[in-house]
Amino acid sequence: MNAKRFQKRDSVYLKLIALLSAVRWKNVLFTAGAQYIAFLFAFNVKEDIWHSLAEVKVHLIIASTAFILAGGYIINNFYDIEKDLINRPYRTRFQNLVSRGFKLNFYLMLNFIGLSIALFASWRIFLFFMGYAGLLWFYSHKLSKMVLIRELTASFLTVLVFFSLTLYFQTMSLSFFLYGMNLFFVLFAREVYKGIIWLKGDVMQGYESIATSTGMNTSKRIFQVILIFSIVIDAVFLWVHTKPELFYVLGAIAILKTIMLVLIEHNTKPIHRIFQAAILLFIIGVAWL
Repeated sequence: MNAKRFQKRDSVYLKLIALLSAVRWKNVLFTAGAQYIAFLFAFNVKEDIWHSLAEVKVHLIIASTAFILAGGYIINNFYDIEKDLINRPYRTRFQNLVSRGFKLNFYLMLNFIGLSIALFASWRIFLFFMGYAGLLWFYSHKLSKMVLIRELTASFLTVLVFFSLTLYFQTMSLSFFLYGMNLFFVLFAREVYKGIIWLKGDVMQGYESIATSTGMNTSKRIFQVILIFSIVIDAVFLWVHTKPELFYVLGAIAILKTIMLVLIEHNTKPIHRIFQAAILLFIIGVAWL
């Protein structure tokens, strides 16, 4: 009797971990942390940070982001399960401990909670997140199978989440726009890279990507061109925004981009970690915008 109880409890724990893996909880927490950094340093005009944290609506916006984004990861997992079984078989089999029906119901619940929180913030924030949740679903259902649209939309949706704060504060500076554009092109390069390393699964499941449409070598050239263009944007940004701290941050990111330009020709495995480091530096750099 006790053995069965322990087995059932272990099964529940495993399913809970599998569910957390499907919602990509690390990415959700990372995004929430990045939003707080943007709020406290890029948008905040108050000198007392602790007093700024008393702004309830900002917490509601970030909480709504977390729920809607988690729902987006769930629905993407729901639609991409066959492709992921080829590209990431071990992780996907583990995530499949949770049934597809439960994932769909959980997706609906996450969106309901996220939109309810957004409504408490303001009707404009509610409309923003309703549109954002719809775009996440449409991307997973349709756009993720369309060449170029897939990569551009995924990059745009990742950057767009930060603009919920610009909607709340009703402000948009040139430096913030250029910084967001720079991040967009880095994310665009990452999506092209994903197409390169996930080529087998995309071909077998009929997903169109830059890599499946142009071939491995051409997609590598496109990857390099995007990164070179993003380095040009770095230079333009530093010309507009001359804080020395950002010079060091963007300089470090430029070095990482240069390393990826070389690695894509020889060894693609470390590039994933380098992208993570570059995006982390981008988030840190927000403190000096």
